[in-house]
Amino acid sequence: MGTTTIKNIMFSLFILKSLVIQSVSKPFLEQKNVINFHKNVSNPKLDLNNIYIEKLWKKILGGKKKFLSGKKLSHNNKKNIVIINITPEELRLRLNFLNQKSQIKILKYNSIVHASVESYLRMGKYIGKIISLSDFYFPMFEEKLENYRLPKELKYLAIIESNLNPVVTSKAGAKGIWQFMPETGKIYNLNINNIYDERNDPIKSTEAACRYLKFLYKKIGNWELVLAAYNAGPGTVDKILQRHKNMKDFWKLWEFFPKETQNYIPKFIAINYVMNYYKEHNISTYHFYSSPYKYKYKETVLIPIKEKISLKFFAYNLNIPYQDIIILNPQYLVDSIPSGNKLRLPKNKILLLKSKEGFFFRKKTKELTIIPK
Repeated sequence: MGTTTIKNIMFSLFILKSLVIQSVSKPFLEQKNVINFHKNVSNPKLDLNNIYIEKLWKKILGGKKKFLSGKKLSHNNKKNIVIINITPEELRLRLNFLNQKSQIKILKYNSIVHASVESYLRMGKYIGKIISLSDFYFPMFEEKLENYRLPKELKYLAIIESNLNPVVTSKAGAKGIWQFMPETGKIYNLNINNIYDERNDPIKSTEAACRYLKFLYKKIGNWELVLAAYNAGPGTVDKILQRHKNMKDFWKLWEFFPKETQNYIPKFIAINYVMNYYKEHNISTYHFYSSPYKYKYKETVLIPIKEKISLKFFAYNLNIPYQDIIILNPQYLVDSIPSGNKLRLPKNKILLLKSKEGFFFRKKTKELTIIPK
């Protein structure tokens, strides 16, 4: 066999191998593209700062073991095996107990809810991390919900929407912890530009979610259908109600909702259950000793940015891990932040910032102002 023939065969095998790899990889790539971190809606010009921030978020929240593993905090001295199954009688009893304390009274048992509960229990490791992240976000959620006189249980919606990831983007373009679409975000004053996306701001987006939920409840007056409207849009709920003479019972109307919405209320009930009974199922939580989630929102403050700064340079000179600055300020899409914006910092760094204020802000300004939460 000649050298040319051998080369041709080798080349053909190489092409065949490439096609096989490409066909196998395509589903993975498509799945990967469902969630994009810090993908700017307005598609700005290539920005090295933007690329750096995006890579950092992928490292922080993209499942890197070093960052998210933390230290397990077991609630049981026995082998840490998650109890996945629960009898209908036991689940019904526990849901009835939660429903008695509930402000929205929708925590009902049925076989669909039961399946959703056991589905979450199979993800015990994931739930343990979500519980730990909730320690960071839930006190702030509860404060905002109380301010708007809304049931505190609505905080669990954020788990269904985003897994408490402040920069997650859905395939449809919804973004942030509360998954606002650009149009709805603008209605609730969540601004988007090349510097920041306020849908990623946990506090501003939580306030927007409270106002939106308040609007939906005033319009619909039924919490099951309010949650359905949050998922499918109020227009979808309106059409279903009009076709069925305004019969406001989600479970009787269940078959007429989109499949995702059919599962949305069962998920909400299941998350309520799991977050309250995880110890009974031997689910371990995590202590994020090496992440910014070691802070609480009450341990942070907002400061005004008086001159253009680099977040990386700022973090270095205040001796704060860069990833801490990024997670405390997830609305920023780039590293270089112009004056007129605000930055969230740990309170224990304020004295150091005041001592270095002249270093960061060369112009003579008034004393550093601390902005309330």
